[in-house]
Amino acid sequence: MKRKGFTLIELVVVVAILGVIIAIAVPQVLKNINKARKSADIQNARHIAYAFYLFEEDSGKSLNVLIPDNNFHKIDSDVVSLSPQYSFKLSDYISGSVPKPVYRRSYYFYYKLDSVLKVYSGDGTNFYELFPNVDPGY
Repeated sequence: MKRKGFTLIELVVVVAILGVIIAIAVPQVLKNINKARKSADIQNARHIAYAFYLFEEDSGKSLNVLIPDNNFHKIDSDVVSLSPQYSFKLSDYISGSVPKPVYRRSYYFYYKLDSVLKVYSGDGTNFYELFPNVDPGY
């Protein structure tokens, strides 16, 4: 009598091989997903900074006049209020909706003017610079 099918040993070997493959692949996939999210945040920060520079050019005013202090300013709406007289819409310079960080989803983008414009990802307490330099801790 001929039997068709797999033996228990063959099934255990196949399951073990699949387990090893999954154990190797899943961490790499998760690492690549996080790397892509960080890269998207850095690109969004760059686009935000370029929007500021374009508005600076359009308004004819320097960023030192447009942003009178060096505090952190949260970007949580399409309209960015700079100083009492100046504001602009991000959607005039960036396609899509207001960018929000995807790596740390509870964070927002912030901008700050020291000697140069800097864009950060943060939660109001912790800030990570994304433009012009990327904080290595991000």
